[in-house]
Amino acid sequence: MLLLLTCAAEAQVKMRDVIKQMPDTLVPYLKQNAILDFIDFKDSGMKAEVTNDLGGKSQMTELTDDFVSIALNPVSQIQLRLLDVQEAVDDAHQILCMVRTYGDVIRESTIGFYSVNWRPLPSEKYISLPPYMHHLVLSSQVPELTVARENGLDVPANEEQKRLDDLLIMFKWNGYLFKND
Repeated sequence: MLLLLTCAAEAQVKMRDVIKQMPDTLVPYLKQNAILDFIDFKDSGMKAEVTNDLGGKSQMTELTDDFVSIALNPVSQIQLRLLDVQEAVDDAHQILCMVRTYGDVIRESTIGFYSVNWRPLPSEKYISLPPYMHHLVLSSQVPELTVARENGLDVPANEEQKRLDDLLIMFKWNGYLFKND
């Protein structure tokens, strides 16, 4: 039994291994060498900042076994989280969730899912998002996703509308999909 548990634990992929294999096409101005530098800087206790191919600064702000956050530039960021799945995808019991966020005052996010080998997966299989502009935030601690309605272009007409504009929805990962409880 102990051997079986040990093998199962070893089968878990770590975020650092996944991001080392991230295709350049996902963030064309952040090449694999920059990702490797991020990891080396983090491991050395240094600020994980590199000059990207556009001449700007990119910084890895957090790296754990199942989460990473990278500020690509002052108005763009990606968050990646490994999620355990009940049904294997490409022979692994984990998939990757990527949230890209753009903007400064008004923030808008997109979400994508990938196998641990970076094969794109259909997002609609894993989450059903509300039909409005939103800002997504992956939790670095637990497999949860916060959806905040972004309505910065519209000025609320009254207090009731203002409360609706501040709407937050929490989605929890259940092994199959992000579900709003």
